[in-house]
Formats: sequence, structure tokens, C-alpha cells
Amino acid sequence: MPEDSSRRQFLQLTGSAFSGTWLASHWPALLAVAQSACVARDKGLGFSHLAPELAADIAAIAAQIIPTDDTPGATEAGVIYFIDGALDTIMKGAGGMLAKGVNELNARLTQHYGSKRFSQLDTEAQLAVLRDEEQSALFGTVRFLTVAGMFAMPQHGANKDRVGWDLLGFDSRHGWQPPFGHYDAEETSGD
Repeated sequence: MPEDSSRRQFLQLTGSAFSGTWLASHWPALLAVAQSACVARDKGLGFSHLAPELAADIAAIAAQIIPTDDTPGATEAGVIYFIDGALDTIMKGAGGMLAKGVNELNARLTQHYGSKRFSQLDTEAQLAVLRDEEQSALFGTVRFLTVAGMFAMPQHGANKDRVGWDLLGFDSRHGWQPPFGHYDAEETSGD
């Protein structure tokens, strides 16, 4: 990703990667993941599938994918709980791949950073490491799960306090009244 890209551009590009067919076929599983993640997050429970050090590393990767700056990011949205829950449903079997990928990443870090794990590096070092990882299966999987968790329905999982929706400017309402936009404003104004 070019360094001059904005967060919004990144989210738009990442969002376009989602396939409607994939989402439609996996929607019930996504909702189940999100619901159990919501309970774990809100009750402060431990993780079901991630060891604490692995969870810290994955959470740190997610925090660089959607960072906290003048707006909340993946950390505030609680996406690590969504990721943990996904390992029991839509990503069943991916836990080993994630653990192996993080362990290999941490092993490579020893050359430059000694015995520090990814989560123990400062932001600049984390970004430098992730630039080299952008094409890896580990990064692709964590990116997908981060974006899915960031924008899930809050009552079903991550996106705590609707921070993901607020980031996008999404206004969630039970019902809408016309006009819905510029395309029907004149028609519904009664003029």
C-alpha cells in the first residue's frame, strides 16, 4: 500500500475485495462468530482459541491494519475477539496457519530485534515488518478478519460502540423516511 494512501482509501479498496457471493454463503456463520465474540468482549472473558501471546501479536497486526489515530481503530472495536471466535467457525482450521505464521514472523524478527515479539515492537518497527508481510497468507487472513470484525453489527461482535460504522459515516436506523438521497428529493418534496 503506498504510504500516501489515506485510511479511507485503504478501507474502500479492502471493502471492494469482499465478494457478495462469499458473504451471502457465509453470513450465518459470520453472525454466529460475531455473537460469541460480543459476549466474550463485553464480559472480558479470555480467548477460546488464541494463546495470550499469539492474541497479542495478532491484535497488534490488526491495530496496524486499522490503527487508532484521531478516530478509534481495531483495538477499540475489539476485533481480536471476532478473530478468536472465527477460528471456531468460518476460519476453522486456520488457527494452525495463524499460529505458524506468527511464530515464523517472530523467528524472523530475532535477526533485527532480538527476542522481541511483534506485539513488543514500536509502531515504526511494526509497520516496517508488515510492509514485508503484505503478500503473505498471515497478513491477508488477519486483514480480512480485521475488516470483517471492524464493521460487523455491534450487537453481534466487534465494532464495539459502533466505532467502525462511525469511521465510515454509516447511520444505522430502524427505518428511513424519504427523501433517501438527491435522486428522489424532488419527487418526494411535494413540489
